[in-house]
Amino acid sequence: MSVSLLILAVISLITRNVAWPQDPIPRLHLKHREVIGQRFLGNESHVEHFKLLERAPTSILIGARNAIYNISLHDLTEIADQRLQWSSTAAHRELCYLKGRSDDECQNYVRVFGRQGPDRFLVCGTNAYKPLCRQFTIKDGAYVKKSDTDALGLCPYDPRHNSTAVFVEGQLYTATVGDFSGGEPLIHREKIRTERSDLNQLNGPNFVSSFAYQDYVFFFYRETAVEYMNCGKSVYSRVARVCQHDKGGPHAFSDRWTSFLKARLNCSVPGEYPFYFNEIQSTSDVTDGRYAGRSARLVYGVFTTPVNSIGGSAICAFSMDNILEVFQGAFKEQKDIDSNWLRVLPDKVPKPRPGACVNDSRTLPDATVNFVKAHPLMDDAVQSYFSLPVITKTSFNYRFTKVAVDSQVKALDGKAYDILYIGTDDGRVLKALNTRAPESRDNVGQVIVSDVQVLRFGQAVKDLVVVHLAGEASKLVVFADSEIRAVPLHHCDSPAAATCRSCVALQDPHCAWDATANLCVAVLTKLHDNDADKTLFQDIPTGRHRSCGREPEVLTKSVQPAVASEIGRDEQPDERENEIIIELDRENQYGRTQPRANEPQGVTVTPVVYSAQTLTGALIGTCLCSLVAGFAFGFWFSQRLRGSSYPEPSEQRQQLNRLTESSESPGFNNKSINLVLNVPPKNPNGKNANSSAENKPVQKVKKTYI
Repeated sequence: MSVSLLILAVISLITRNVAWPQDPIPRLHLKHREVIGQRFLGNESHVEHFKLLERAPTSILIGARNAIYNISLHDLTEIADQRLQWSSTAAHRELCYLKGRSDDECQNYVRVFGRQGPDRFLVCGTNAYKPLCRQFTIKDGAYVKKSDTDALGLCPYDPRHNSTAVFVEGQLYTATVGDFSGGEPLIHREKIRTERSDLNQLNGPNFVSSFAYQDYVFFFYRETAVEYMNCGKSVYSRVARVCQHDKGGPHAFSDRWTSFLKARLNCSVPGEYPFYFNEIQSTSDVTDGRYAGRSARLVYGVFTTPVNSIGGSAICAFSMDNILEVFQGAFKEQKDIDSNWLRVLPDKVPKPRPGACVNDSRTLPDATVNFVKAHPLMDDAVQSYFSLPVITKTSFNYRFTKVAVDSQVKALDGKAYDILYIGTDDGRVLKALNTRAPESRDNVGQVIVSDVQVLRFGQAVKDLVVVHLAGEASKLVVFADSEIRAVPLHHCDSPAAATCRSCVALQDPHCAWDATANLCVAVLTKLHDNDADKTLFQDIPTGRHRSCGREPEVLTKSVQPAVASEIGRDEQPDERENEIIIELDRENQYGRTQPRANEPQGVTVTPVVYSAQTLTGALIGTCLCSLVAGFAFGFWFSQRLRGSSYPEPSEQRQQLNRLTESSESPGFNNKSINLVLNVPPKNPNGKNANSSAENKPVQKVKKTYI
């Protein structure tokens, strides 16, 4: 019976119409040894903990261990005489050792940078667990130290701590921790900060990014949700904002924000019971574009499941207009510790509106300041712009860490797509896009063009930057703790795109099939050709082009059928996207075309593809065969046991006879014994049958255990 129920459960899980999007299969794989690109390693003797500080048109500033590197974007080489050395003093390192830290931790890792003028900038570093900020000026090409200031609340103590900072109009906004143990999180600007030990404002946050937008500065982070009322605790993703011209409150609130508000970010798979990706990991820059015929400014975020749950990652897009609208909505409150969190009624909100930007926040009434301090959480959550994640991926091997956007890349049909480059915690970079973005906001077409092992396995991608330089091929700069690599934005020349069908199947706006040269080429190299639309074949929505004709489907790599996994509210994904590849060659995970030494020449080894229906039938057949075989074996075994004779010991046979013989049997003791209680029965006079009152010896009772 249990086997039958198991079979029915498996069938129902496979055949039912599920809301969970299917994982898109990468069209192209590249291993680490196949990646060609430029590298910068810094000081190879130590872990540098590279951090992008500033990007210029042709160079980038990199914060590292005891140094700031100025790196050229042309070839990732260090610009001569542009390195800034800044090490901790011996006294600071000695204090760090006394705190129980290692030699690697007791160094100065530069984390914060703010340019205050053409030749003047501010730098902050961990400084051997005693954060310090230093002002520099550039004079005659040399760095000149001006002054040192305490960086408490401006820079983290540990380079691995999740912190963020942004420099806006000469002011440094930071989100970090204010103590050695990391137990005092804060969002800080000179003389103004969040409340201490106020869980309604910040409850164990991990800050991931920040940027300025209009009159506000936005902070993205994850934290333990105070409004979660079930057993245990849950982590939610947040977006918080403060006004750039906030000057603090009146009286006792002079060093506190009067405009700090926060809202939940909802990145989930819709359904009767939505599945949430609750933990934000990073965000992209704000991207301008047209989606479903409307202009919008989007920010893409990386979200994951908790580390102790099923490994899942997602990319969600949020409109800046939607974020601003939520902050103009209702507030959320909890009247007492045993009450639910509910919406604050409009008539209970004081005027002027709490959290709004005003000319001078020091003139705000106490009622407004007290209200925003007690009600920083908004009632509505910020919903995903496309109603569901743009990309979802379930994997036990890796999670997403970073995302960068090559915005509004035009395809040959004139439609524009946002190309997403997604870093993982095991050194991969996925290139993905939403093929339905130009037409719809209610469903998405998830496509992963390529899966490239840029870094050595195990190194996490810490940052990504898309670089377009005049006169040069565009590139993607990938940051790890001790390595920076630059790789091409596309791989149109890969052997996986050697035919027209496989090239078009990539669904990459950067690539198209050149019918004249019979090559898969980068589109940008052919845009000057007046006949490009006639000689170049490309189809982003479906990955098929009728001009490719019928070619032999010989796949040199794991290029899947070019059908975007379109996931809508009432749509069933294409069945061909549910195909599972079983590789024949364990040593080459992605297939091979070159025969081995003991194989005949000209033999091409390709993956074997099975559909979901075939696998379902095989599973059901296997379960039924196992059920029949188990029943037959059990029947045969029971017959063998029934036909065999087992000799009984004489004593055991004697005891059995005593239990079964009747009162008329010879030698039977007329005084019966209760075999269960091992107590002789009582006579009518109330005495035991074997009582000494009858002047008879006590009868021996042999114990028998049943």
